[in-house]
Amino acid sequence: MPETRSDTATPSARPLLLSVLGDVVLPSGGRAWLGALTAAMGTLDVSPQAVRQALRRLVGQHIVEPERHGRLAAYQLTAPGRRRLEEAADRIYLRRSLVWDGRWRILTYSFAEENRSARDALRRELEWLGYGALGSGMWICPWDLGTRLDTALAKHGITGQVESFVSELEGDDRGVAARAYDLSELRAAHQAFLERFSPELDETARSSSTLLDDTTDGLDDAEAFARRILLLHEWRKFLFLDPGLPQALLPTDWLGDQAAELFVELYRRYDQPAWAFWDRVSAEADPDGVAPSHPRSNLDPTSPSHRHEGPRAVAPDGRTTAAQAEERRTEEFLERIHGGSKVEATDWMPDEYRRLNLRFIEMHANSEIMGALPEREWIARAPSLKRKRSLSAKVQDEVGHAHLIYRVAETLGKPRQQMYEDLIFGRGKFHNVFHYPTHSWGDVACIGFLVDGAAIVTQRALLDTSYAPYVRVMRRVVAEESLHYRHGEDVMLALAGGTQEQFEMLQEAVTRWWTPTMHFFGTDVAAEDDPAIHWGIKTQTNEEARQEWINQYVPKLWDMGIELPDPELRYDPQEKVWHYTEPDWDELKDLLRNPTPTVQTRLAWRQAIWKHHEWIHRIVTGDTVPAAA
Repeated sequence: MPETRSDTATPSARPLLLSVLGDVVLPSGGRAWLGALTAAMGTLDVSPQAVRQALRRLVGQHIVEPERHGRLAAYQLTAPGRRRLEEAADRIYLRRSLVWDGRWRILTYSFAEENRSARDALRRELEWLGYGALGSGMWICPWDLGTRLDTALAKHGITGQVESFVSELEGDDRGVAARAYDLSELRAAHQAFLERFSPELDETARSSSTLLDDTTDGLDDAEAFARRILLLHEWRKFLFLDPGLPQALLPTDWLGDQAAELFVELYRRYDQPAWAFWDRVSAEADPDGVAPSHPRSNLDPTSPSHRHEGPRAVAPDGRTTAAQAEERRTEEFLERIHGGSKVEATDWMPDEYRRLNLRFIEMHANSEIMGALPEREWIARAPSLKRKRSLSAKVQDEVGHAHLIYRVAETLGKPRQQMYEDLIFGRGKFHNVFHYPTHSWGDVACIGFLVDGAAIVTQRALLDTSYAPYVRVMRRVVAEESLHYRHGEDVMLALAGGTQEQFEMLQEAVTRWWTPTMHFFGTDVAAEDDPAIHWGIKTQTNEEARQEWINQYVPKLWDMGIELPDPELRYDPQEKVWHYTEPDWDELKDLLRNPTPTVQTRLAWRQAIWKHHEWIHRIVTGDTVPAAA
């Protein structure tokens, strides 16, 4: 007999509420009415009094904050609460890339005995981030965590007491992982998960209309919601047990993949009826009867809900014209996004927001395609098999990123095929840096280090953009771009520390790429004059991004012994800004108005491929099927 909910101990209210917040409230904009939360928790046999008590605890922990609307109450995720749940979501819903660069992130620390509490707090934080203990005071992790580690260290006030570095270890990486992580305990946990939920999968398969159906016939939506939350609640426990190791480090008897497949299959079966329940109780709790928009599935965060729920149009009356009503609706929209709410594809949005967002995202997708071409030209000429392999993987990633981002742009109303045709026939825009030729292997290093570094700075800021489908895709893109940057840094260091001829090649390339990279960020436009910032599409000014890039990468270039072609470049410690020679913006304008021979060649090559494979497009789209040869 399959295990039923009554057969198992009910978890306490607070962890269940965290599961509800992460599974339905976060993807629905981060805000929920108290009535919706108590109805949702009621399916899990948690009383309204216990829900309110759990909410008070979460308020005290700065996870949520309360709102009063007359006699009604709502709860909004705080910025730290949202960030914590978003970090967990990428791991829970298996959205992280597990491509490993073969290098370990090693961290060491030493605390005085009286600082035991700080040491224990750091240990818990490191385990949450995916670090394993290799020895006393030494921790390792296979992943580049970006700024997350720095943020965690700063939170505990121990940045100066910790040293970290990156290294490839000699010997058996799988053996190192086995020493650092308790994978036997993890295997037992995966086995227990499989034993508990496999019968439930069999039960839902029998009650479904077909084995391929994602719904569960005979199961009402409240029960589906409860089962989805309980499934998620058990799966969330692996956040504290499973470090998310890459395939190369896993033992041969690994059960994690089977457990993940079971989780995904069961989650999909409960997905739509559970969302239907949440939509209903949210609308019932809302004074206007409106349920918030959300993705169709957390497992596929770029897919919008089928519903079109957004700010309601203000009906004009005798005192309000249609134009005034539209203006008021737009003001409410701006108030929402400036308050941190995200916009889903099914939400109402002003035409100007849609137009600017589409232009911005389409240009980003185009740039991913065009950015793959300069490096593609060097795959065959890369100096070693390792470099060829790394460059090939990077080019594949860039094209994959383009299609993910095109998919986001499609949600704003422009077909992907039209965007791609606009690009290859010279009508689409893309970043200036991809208009230039690559003369040497030093250019490949500069693209991987300077250009990818600039891209990472701007893309990390997009994690806070106002358009929710874009945010969800950018979490994956930024993680993989960090690996691309590491590849570029590795090539830079190899050339800088190589022969005199190699160093001179690198120096010459950096000199050429300096101005294009400074151009990359655009002109210095004040925040109040930038429409993209006004609409929450961008979250930092061009100059803020350029200053951040200079601050991160110029010291690294100087450490390599590279001379930069700007005698005015210096840091002002009093103003806390970098001073530099203003780039020639006329050069940039001329470049964008008059495509270079390099761009013409690359686009002609793309056109030829497009035409040569047109018959494949026709088959895929179902237009025509060519006769057999």
